[in-house]
Amino acid sequence: MIQEQELIHIGRIQRTHGTSGELQCRMQNTLWEDNDATFIVLNVDEIFVPFRVTDWRTKGSEDVLLCLQGVNSEQRALRFIGCEAYMLRSDLPEGTDEHPDLASLTGYTLCDINKGAIGKITAIDTSTLNTLVQLDNGALLPLHEDFVVEVDAGARKITIRTPEGLV
Repeated sequence: MIQEQELIHIGRIQRTHGTSGELQCRMQNTLWEDNDATFIVLNVDEIFVPFRVTDWRTKGSEDVLLCLQGVNSEQRALRFIGCEAYMLRSDLPEGTDEHPDLASLTGYTLCDINKGAIGKITAIDTSTLNTLVQLDNGALLPLHEDFVVEVDAGARKITIRTPEGLV
């Protein structure tokens, strides 16, 4: 059984593309394009399910169109819309920077140095000058390097010193 610590988050399935089962994945980093992986792992009903990628191509600057083995119709592809997409860490070459951008921190647990675990990061918004993290409990918090105390990639945890009144 695949464990979350064996994976690195790369994106989210947005929609189907065409009628032959192709899936459009919004990538949150360039790890898929930069590496030669043959499997993608989707979180399907809280279970990590690997799929062999038979073909893929880019669509625009953020999306990748994926053909998965066994997913050969739009009907089969529909069940994967909204699934988070991952790569196996073992598919990354030695020395690969696993966190080329902030979006790679999706799935990390955010902890306050004084209050403990606050929640799991579900999205990162960089559309404004202030980078915001959205947590699984619905909270939005600013993520600034001055607040970060520690990033533990192995434990997938970020410890911050939250400004007074935010938590």
